[in-house]
Amino acid sequence: MPKKKEPLKQINLFMVPPQIPSDDQRRLKELYRYQVLDTPAEDEFDDVVKLAAMICQAPMALISLMDAERQWFKAKWGIAAQEFPRDISFCGHTLLAEAEIFEVPDAQADEKFLDNPLVTGEPYIRFYAGVPLVSKNGFRMGTLSVMHTEPGELTAEQVQVLQILSRQVVKLFDQKLLNRQLEKQGHKLQQQMEMQNRILSIIAHDVRNPIGAVKSIIELNARKILSQQDSVELMNMAGKQIDGTVELLNNLVDWGSMQMRGKGFESEKVHVRTLVSNMFKSFEVMSSLKSNIMVNLVDEDLFVRSDINAMRFILRNLISNANKFTTEGVITVYAQKEGQQVMVSVSDTGVGMNAEMQKKLFDGEHYQSTTGTGNEKGSGLGLILTKDFVEMLQGTIKVESQLEKGTSVILYFPA
Repeated sequence: MPKKKEPLKQINLFMVPPQIPSDDQRRLKELYRYQVLDTPAEDEFDDVVKLAAMICQAPMALISLMDAERQWFKAKWGIAAQEFPRDISFCGHTLLAEAEIFEVPDAQADEKFLDNPLVTGEPYIRFYAGVPLVSKNGFRMGTLSVMHTEPGELTAEQVQVLQILSRQVVKLFDQKLLNRQLEKQGHKLQQQMEMQNRILSIIAHDVRNPIGAVKSIIELNARKILSQQDSVELMNMAGKQIDGTVELLNNLVDWGSMQMRGKGFESEKVHVRTLVSNMFKSFEVMSSLKSNIMVNLVDEDLFVRSDINAMRFILRNLISNANKFTTEGVITVYAQKEGQQVMVSVSDTGVGMNAEMQKKLFDGEHYQSTTGTGNEKGSGLGLILTKDFVEMLQGTIKVESQLEKGTSVILYFPA
């Protein structure tokens, strides 16, 4: 190993084991932010230690990151181990050094290291030189170091190369951190686009049926086939339906805005019977047009912590489906607490489904709409979106149905 041309500052300030920096918790937080510890070997870092070993004519070189109790190697050359204990590490001293490089010409002649296990045993270090890996925020996360089994010194040019390489290592860390952030942002953007499409589908699905009901009332009234009393009653119902639809749109817009901002669901205490009662009011027109009776059998004292807009959406779709496939029948919502869960069921006495139809209900790739008993049309997305919402609320959904006897959709939520 060539002799250096210029003397370096001598470091004689440390004791064995190396002291812990006063800002070590902040330093560790910075290190963990990079998410590099315990990641697989990568060529660009391996190339750095190979180059450092070649330039410094040293058989060993390391890119080390100093964890709370260990010195872990992101890249290594000539070293079999993957990490050393922090309390015997040479790099622990480098973190505290005031100079830009910490150098030990002969470890056996240095009282701080002469009985160090890394000196007396594998890898038998005699010469050590390390430069810190300093983040943009000024924290020393680790070191780039070279070692030899014989005493020696670095030249000024070799020191400069190590310092340049150490800065390149930090730039690699920064680039990988940026790539992860960009990937995360790209994923978030994709989620927002999917959510936007979902919101549009929800609005189209949930608004179509109420508007269709109002349209039917207006058409009946226009044909002048209704008595004056029936016309007045139906127009009053149409007004209520429009009010309910406006409220629905407001809820969806508010919920959609919340989702687009990334806030997710907001938990609150929900009185289930009141929620179901309000849902029934919004279906008065549609159920009356098909002569269906709606029955609320939810326990009076039942509460659940959940996102009320998501619960509204779930119930709205299930009640709508029940009404869609039922004529002159009964739609029943029942709910009770069962142990650590809340069970909610929406049942009807409609046309029911066979086993094959039930299998396709939640098929997101091959969904299709089935025409209702009143020739109602749909997108086929309702139950698929409902299942998504139920699972987002950490619940489960199952369907029980028999042809010509009706269908029950059963939900379970955490109590």
